[in-house]
Amino acid sequence: MSKMMNLVEDMRARLDAIADTEQALVRALGEALNRVDHKLLHDVRSITTEHETRRGAILLELQGLASRIGAFPSARESRAGIEYEPTARPIVSANDPEPAFGRGDWREAANNIQQELDIFVRGRASSH
Repeated sequence: MSKMMNLVEDMRARLDAIADTEQALVRALGEALNRVDHKLLHDVRSITTEHETRRGAILLELQGLASRIGAFPSARESRAGIEYEPTARPIVSANDPEPAFGRGDWREAANNIQQELDIFVRGRASSH
């Protein structure tokens, strides 16, 4: 019986050693996962910052384009000797009573592009 007790004690010691080893492996895996999570979070934040920077630059470019689209020539301006009358409505400010073309609604400007091109092309065709 004492031999059986020794075998049981040996088995218990081996199981304890295996359990300790597995606990150490689980702790190491948890620490590794935490490091990877922190690195992933850092990378996501970096990518987000870069994206926001690019998005801001694109937004500024789009705003500049929108302001240029809204800048139509003044009424009855001549282009290459052709009388040109824009169809867009002028912007009048309280400080400047003279109508001025400047920033406008880009949707309206986009809708007016075809009309403006038609007038310009008809003017060029009639002058030739």
